[in-house]
Amino acid sequence: MKIKAFGIIAVLILALLLALPAVVSAQDEEAKYSFASAQGASNLQAIPGKEAEPGVIYFYNVDGNRITHVALEVVEAPDNWVVEIDPPLHQQDYSVSGATVTVTENLYVEPTQLSLEEIKDVPSGWDVCLTLPNRGANPGEPGYALAKKVTITVHVPKSEKVGTTGSTKILGTGSWLGQTGAASIQQQRDFDYTVTTVYDITNPEVPIDHGKSFDVVRWVPVIVAVAIVAVAAVLLPRFLRRRRAG
Repeated sequence: MKIKAFGIIAVLILALLLALPAVVSAQDEEAKYSFASAQGASNLQAIPGKEAEPGVIYFYNVDGNRITHVALEVVEAPDNWVVEIDPPLHQQDYSVSGATVTVTENLYVEPTQLSLEEIKDVPSGWDVCLTLPNRGANPGEPGYALAKKVTITVHVPKSEKVGTTGSTKILGTGSWLGQTGAASIQQQRDFDYTVTTVYDITNPEVPIDHGKSFDVVRWVPVIVAVAIVAVAAVLLPRFLRRRRAG
């Protein structure tokens, strides 16, 4: 019986020793940080008194193995212009090494696998399947990644003249939590937008404020005078030739 019990203990110890390298390997896996993004159109248009067509930024994480926490803030915008970021900045609790850590972020992006085929059914918690050029199995072929979307909305005051251009800059910060819960590393990048005010063609009752744009009414007399001179330059020689021929 003692021999049998010893044999069982030996097998358990051997199994534990075999499993230990895998556990250590998982714990000691080299951290890979990825703050990957794709920005949509950066040149936007807005009717004075209304909001511009929304700008979008997509965040994905196929090259990292740590959750990326994304925080966005407006660092540049014209006076009296209001810029909204959705989802907004908020606080989120995470459990790190048995302790609760509060992170201020707009969203977080978990690591996912690069797909060689388009993902038709986007899982809950993700917004889109993003196409990544030249990330496919063969050169020139695209790859695909799950991504989360941030919407940038710019509200332009009604007092702005048509043709006004304003610049907006969004600072994005990607951070990752270490074993102690503190941010172990950070990366930053800018997302720039140019917003131009345009006339509302759907509402003809609204008067056009051209601002510095071309004023047609002001130049009508000059246009008419130029037209008369041009016509005279063509017809006068013909008239003189007829009189001489007669």
